[in-house]
Amino acid sequence: MAEPADPLLLQAYVIIDETPEVEATITRLRDLLGVDHLVYHSSKLGVSPSIDPYIRLTYPAAWIKQYLTMNYVDLDPVLKEGFARTLPFDWTELKVESEAQGAFLMDALAHGVGPHGMSIPVRSKQGHRGLFSVSFSRSAEEWVEFREKHFATLLAIANRIHHRVISEVFGEDHPHLTDRELECLRLTAQGKDAGDIAIILGISPHTARDYLKSARFKLDCVTSAQAVSKAVQLGLLVL
Repeated sequence: MAEPADPLLLQAYVIIDETPEVEATITRLRDLLGVDHLVYHSSKLGVSPSIDPYIRLTYPAAWIKQYLTMNYVDLDPVLKEGFARTLPFDWTELKVESEAQGAFLMDALAHGVGPHGMSIPVRSKQGHRGLFSVSFSRSAEEWVEFREKHFATLLAIANRIHHRVISEVFGEDHPHLTDRELECLRLTAQGKDAGDIAIILGISPHTARDYLKSARFKLDCVTSAQAVSKAVQLGLLVL
């Protein structure tokens, strides 16, 4: 991997790679970036943010206690949008869908969260999802300037943190294949080609080939036969 040209990003990479604890890493990155708060949120299952969550953040203890006491996880629009989207989004894009959600946002602001911020959905090659968020309390003009200046840096930091967590903390050593990808591999093992698979599953041959291509990519294999073999070896596929 080439060294980042951005001096700030280089410093961030050193922090991410050399700070022993992830929580301390998040705190040091907050200080480096000069923002109010940073949050990294994932789950050990990599799907729902509320199921076996893994969270490292710099929010004040009072807000964390309030968040848990009020069960705000069900109202938090950042989480709702963050684990549904694939592209970064500014918090101004969030829609307040109820009075309760509006009250949550006001409570967050009263505890020093916001009013400005952005969230970056991240996803590993294996499909494990996470969310990296920045909270910023200074003027709207300063926020726009910061976001535009450091957008690419924040993307790189988010992905670097995510890679560290899934490899070091979760010990993720095998890919996550979808049910469709596994079905296509199972049928491949039975000697079916993309046309046969399409008929059996009720999808187009193009879609069947896409599922096989995705499975090969996740398993780092050149052929579908190799992908079947590797999936069996990893215990992902039972023939």
